[in-house]
Amino acid sequence: MDKKYFKLRNAWKPINHKFDLGGFLKINPVHASGYFVMRIFKLKETEYLPFYKYHLKYYLENNTDGSEQAFLTKIIEYIDKDIRSREILHYYKTITKTRVYKLSKFREAIKQVDKWEVTLTNEDRIKKSVSYVQDIMDWQNVNDTRTVLSKLLFDEVGSDKFFIEYKNIIEERDQLLTNLAEKKLEIQELKKAFKAFVPKTKIQIMDGDYLPLVDLLVQLSTLKNPSTGSPYLSASQDTWASLISNYFEYCKNNKEVKNDETNLKWATVQDYFLENNRVNLMKSKNRHKFFHIKESDRVYN
Repeated sequence: MDKKYFKLRNAWKPINHKFDLGGFLKINPVHASGYFVMRIFKLKETEYLPFYKYHLKYYLENNTDGSEQAFLTKIIEYIDKDIRSREILHYYKTITKTRVYKLSKFREAIKQVDKWEVTLTNEDRIKKSVSYVQDIMDWQNVNDTRTVLSKLLFDEVGSDKFFIEYKNIIEERDQLLTNLAEKKLEIQELKKAFKAFVPKTKIQIMDGDYLPLVDLLVQLSTLKNPSTGSPYLSASQDTWASLISNYFEYCKNNKEVKNDETNLKWATVQDYFLENNRVNLMKSKNRHKFFHIKESDRVYN
């Protein structure tokens, strides 16, 4: 019942405290919430918080299972209900505007004790959501954001669902940012390890294009061990191409350099190690263009 939240005075007796509720002639506990609201209209703004705390103290002392959050929630329920009622039934009356103003000022005053965002209006919630939306827009595409925003209902239950969903999204984003930071550190460590064994400079092709170099490696890949006649080296075409692109480049003065591009592109080089291209390079009609590795009969002890 409403009376458990508020300290009521005794009828026909002097009032014990100026914040006690009810009239002198008759007290009806059913109307306790109404007494509370009507007393607000007679208070000065400086009395709003003391008035609230006076009845909070009474409530907590007489309700062992009570909490300030529950009390504050009930107070906001009564205030908002009265404001809505006055705005619907008597909106154009001057006294209505005055009293709605006083109730709004009281509501604003007790925000100071609100640790649970109970006093947030739908308008307050929407304003607060702007920062959430901005955070989400930083990592979420516009269509996804609109989907989330479409779930906002302009009632307290809908608003709660809205903020719970946003809270979950922000927590997920924060976790992703944490994971990203960890990956960045991991990449930095890998870069350091990579620099430890990667040469600072590459072997430079001083004159001519890269095809003679490709041809040399193609020949190397087909060499046989003189002692056994078995293939001497074995590697995939990707490995041969990586060897060239990672360790060779054009000299800047080489006439083959265009637009200051001295690197040898892996994808272009790799094609020459395909079986058909390798056969073409080894044809006798092309041998005059390239170097020739002569197999020796020398025996290695």
